[in-house]
Amino acid sequence: MTDSEKLDLLLEKVDSLEDKVGSVERDISGLKRQLMKSTAELKATDEMILDDVERVHTILDKHKADKAVHTA
Repeated sequence: MTDSEKLDLLLEKVDSLEDKVGSVERDISGLKRQLMKSTAELKATDEMILDDVERVHTILDKHKADKAVHTA
């Protein structure tokens, strides 16, 4: 194998690696966007759950304070 052939082979491999790195970078970027979206959705869900827990807690406190409903 001549030096020129070796150089051509190396250049092909470098080009292939550059393509693969570009593909990996695009995949990582997509995953970052997906992770940020999922995180935002989870935060919204958490907030909704906590709001509902607070609402139920308020209802229970009002019920405990209403002596008319405790006749036992």
